Formats: sequence, structure tokens, C-alpha cells
Amino acid sequence: MKKNNLLLFFSAIFILGALWFVFFYHNFLTKPEIEYKEVQATTTTTKSAEKPASVKAAADLPVPYTLQGPLNNLNIHEESCEEAAALMYHYFLEGTKFPNDVITSQRANDEMLAMKAWEVKNYGSEPDLTIERLGQFMQQYYGYKYQVFQNITEDDIKREISAGHPVMVPVMTHALKNPSYGPVSVYHILVLKGYNDQNVIANDPGIRGQNIQYSWDILFQAIDAQTPKMHQGRDMVIVTK
Repeated sequence: MKKNNLLLFFSAIFILGALWFVFFYHNFLTKPEIEYKEVQATTTTTKSAEKPASVKAAADLPVPYTLQGPLNNLNIHEESCEEAAALMYHYFLEGTKFPNDVITSQRANDEMLAMKAWEVKNYGSEPDLTIERLGQFMQQYYGYKYQVFQNITEDDIKREISAGHPVMVPVMTHALKNPSYGPVSVYHILVLKGYNDQNVIANDPGIRGQNIQYSWDILFQAIDAQTPKMHQGRDMVIVTK
């Protein structure tokens, strides 16, 4: 009788152990895998993380102006709109003042030539810069910080200017419907410095375009027109110290 009880006891232990092993092994095999994804840092965002308390009804920032061919030498500076935009933004951030808010012609010419030489040395050429690369250039050349915004609206532009940040945007020249441009439509950069109840106020270095005003519809048509060439959408960049 004792033998039978002992046999039953060990049999029960064996059966319970077998059941526990089957349960554990099944759960181990069916445990869901964890998927790891590499996250890459980026400077690009769609909206500003910090919005000012209110957007002003009108604004006009004191951004100094230069033509991209300041000595009437567009033959040398035909591709210098990015450098001109960067130079205007640079002197705004530094608070440098000029008579009539126009950068001295010789100074602008020399500084843009230095930028072009830097690009050839570091990029291998003087390329058309996307908005992202324009921000990178100003970071590398001047040491500034930059932030790119995508899918922008009129309100986004107003918000940044109202907060004291000029905005640089990409356009195609002829989509601006300005008769001062030549026969060929080219990729171009505008510095947006202000706005009023009807228009945006820009420093346009491609023509004598200090404080020139464009309607919002014309501005966004010109931004959209560069997408097939540059493969970027409604993008803008701001730069800070």
C-alpha cells in the first residue's frame, strides 16, 4: 500500500513537471519579437515648437539689402542669389547698420565672392542650394543655427516674422510675374522680412527689389513653381545665432 502511494506521488510529480515544461516552452516560442528601428536626427520640422503669444497685424524687420550683382556685375554673380540672401540675413543677425539699409556695394561683392570660393572648395562647385542646404551652409560658414519648415502656410510665415525671424523661401523668378526679370526663369531665393494686410514684403536680390511686395497668391505660386526643378515643396528656413 505504501509502495502504491509512493508510485502515485512520483507519477503526479512527473505529470505536473511535464505540463509546466509544455506551458513554458509554448510561451517562449510564441513570444512576440521586438522591432528595433533606427532613428535619425534631423533639423527639419513642420511647425515651430514655440509660438509667440500673438501674431502681429503687420511687421517689417530691418533686414539690410543687397543686389546679387552689387557692382552691376551680374555676369559674375548670376548664381549668387543664395549668397546674397545669406549675407542679408547675416547682417540682420549681427545688427549691422548701413545707410538706407543697403549693404555697401564693394563690401557685398567681396563677401559674396568669398562665399562662392568657400563653396567651390568645400562642395566642389557653386550649386543651387535647397532650403535645407542653405541652412546647412549658414551653419557651416557663419556658425549659426537653422530650422527648416515644410508644408508652410501664410500663417507660418507671419508667425516667424512676427517673432523676429526673417524667412528665406525658394521660388522660380518668372512665377513672381515681375517684368524686371530677364527672359529665362531661374531658381531663386527671397528673404521675406515683413507683411501687411495684403502682401508679403521681401528683399529680392535678383532685381532692384528692396522692400518689394508680392501678393500671397503670387508668392506661393512662385514657391510651387520650383518644385519640379529642386524637388522640394513649400519649404522655408530661419536662422538664429
